[in-house]
Amino acid sequence: MRSSRQRDAVLEVLRASCDHPTADIIFERVREQIPNISLGTVYRNLGQLKDEGFITVVESSDTKVHYEGNLSDHIHFLCKNCHNITDIFCETKIPSVLTDMGHKVQSQKTVYYGVCKDCRDNIN
Repeated sequence: MRSSRQRDAVLEVLRASCDHPTADIIFERVREQIPNISLGTVYRNLGQLKDEGFITVVESSDTKVHYEGNLSDHIHFLCKNCHNITDIFCETKIPSVLTDMGHKVQSQKTVYYGVCKDCRDNIN
């Protein structure tokens, strides 16, 4: 994949983000650096970066696609009320049943769903 100013800016924004932004949010942040960038260019670069393994798509409980530049091992907690996605950095173990069956796990995604503390506190 060839490097470009636009692609580098999209990747930089994602790597600096902890909030799992949507393409629209990424577009607004990249526009601060490159005012004439188009939303189509952002989408195209997100697709290329995802295909090349530089970023991932994060499952969400809303109808939007969220992106992440942090590829370190971690899990996600998705609040079904406010749709916030929280990174949880803890050790995750591959279930031994997979290796017992002869499978070789190359990557994993773990997602927990529920209600976050802020939403839970506001409900009570």
